[in-house]
Amino acid sequence: MTDKSIKKERIIEIARNHFYEKGYYKTNLDEIAKELNIAKGTIYNYFKSKSNLFVTIVEEDLKNVLEDVRKIVNSIEEPKVKIERFIDILWDKLYEFRNVLKMVEISQKEFIFEEDIFPLYMDKIYPIVSELKVLLRKLIMEGIHKGQFKNLEISAVSYFIGLSIKAFFMRFEDPVRYEDKEVIKEIILRGLLTC
Repeated sequence: MTDKSIKKERIIEIARNHFYEKGYYKTNLDEIAKELNIAKGTIYNYFKSKSNLFVTIVEEDLKNVLEDVRKIVNSIEEPKVKIERFIDILWDKLYEFRNVLKMVEISQKEFIFEEDIFPLYMDKIYPIVSELKVLLRKLIMEGIHKGQFKNLEISAVSYFIGLSIKAFFMRFEDPVRYEDKEVIKEIILRGLLTC
């Protein structure tokens, strides 16, 4: 790795911590630069804007999730185990990212449709999310074909799974507990399994 790529990775690492802890709007590039002991302008040598840095981090993390999900879907495990592992991976990443999710959800329209975020979102994030949805549908279809899952409308089931997990992280009155993952898994599996 070159010094330049090491510096870029270090910026991403520190910025990720800030975004995860504080959310998008409370993250300050001045604080990131100070923690890295660099000038704020150095960040702009690598990223055009705060939103560009943010989308880079989200894209990197989603690509890791996508790779893990691909391995699950293509494994020889039974569909029940695969769906449990899928939920584990998704939950773990969303749990880590929960502060950012809440901040984005509060003003989702303004956030997604900000002039510099929307093109980045459509170019970088949307294709990954779309592939995750396709893989989830493939997994559900496999369970139905093997007779382990009820013969339900696949798109509706995949939408419900994604929505139920996301909704858990959008509740504002109670903090999300990591242990809630098991409740979500049980509800989803009871709805899917044939016995």
